[in-house]
Amino acid sequence: MIRRAKCSDVEDITAIYNQAIAPGVFATSQVSPDTPSERLAWLEQHQGPYAAFVYQDDSRKTIAWCSLNAFSVRPEYIELPEVSFYVDEKHRRRGIGKLMLAHLIDTANTFGLRGLFGRTFERNVGAIKNFNLFGFRRVATLRELSRIRGEWHNDVWLWKQLR
Repeated sequence: MIRRAKCSDVEDITAIYNQAIAPGVFATSQVSPDTPSERLAWLEQHQGPYAAFVYQDDSRKTIAWCSLNAFSVRPEYIELPEVSFYVDEKHRRRGIGKLMLAHLIDTANTFGLRGLFGRTFERNVGAIKNFNLFGFRRVATLRELSRIRGEWHNDVWLWKQLR
């Protein structure tokens, strides 16, 4: 079940996000863990079309989350959010990321947004496959953009036109 994230979800959202910074995961360039208070402030900013959602299993345990995020603070980009989706490490490779991405696309269409950006590391093959499956196309590869634990990584930017 996918539903809008609430303040009571912050602990689970934080735990899942912090799994993404583990060495070898390549899901985010952040290297220090988030705190629940940081994620609560983040969640409070995710209202309206730029919402955050959680995915719960049959026992109502949160095992993934996703969000539409401001791509830029400039007003001309207001209808062009960036997507994020993270799945608990025990539940990866089961299609949950696809469900989350499909939900974000549906949400963006509901709000009449013009398009969606995706960003990931070139090494994150699973995320790139999900983006491609939903019609995102690679628009840029930024060489050695992110330095994590002393190693340079290429970032891939993807785009999906909605209207």
